[in-house]
Amino acid sequence: MASQDYLIAIALIEQNNVRAMPLGGKEIKEKIEEEEEGKLIKLGEEVILNLLLRVFQRSDEGALKRVSEDKGLLLVHMHPKRMQKELPFIKSEWIRDGDTTQFIKYLGNLSKEIWTASFIKYKGMELVSIAKNEDM
Repeated sequence: MASQDYLIAIALIEQNNVRAMPLGGKEIKEKIEEEEEGKLIKLGEEVILNLLLRVFQRSDEGALKRVSEDKGLLLVHMHPKRMQKELPFIKSEWIRDGDTTQFIKYLGNLSKEIWTASFIKYKGMELVSIAKNEDM
């Protein structure tokens, strides 16, 4: 995996009946080889926890709801140019129309890998890969 990529945590939520997509990210500063995926996952967990703290603080502004039980919290491995150029467009499309399936499809075309994040009792955070783009 090349350096200078980003890990981006994405929460798909509704607050006060309005869709929102808080994002958080971190640059992958060191080269991580395929066999060192644990380092990537550890960094991803840190990015997700930071985003969730921000989302939790946001609850002071009104009720929060996940828009998708299984795909409401995502971790994405993406090149920074794609992140800056194309992510804002697909974010605004999702906020406008709420089509999570289409959003995930577009996101899969832009990213190296997408994971869903969930909490498993007695195990902790679990990341499950839902899309991997071998062409990137």
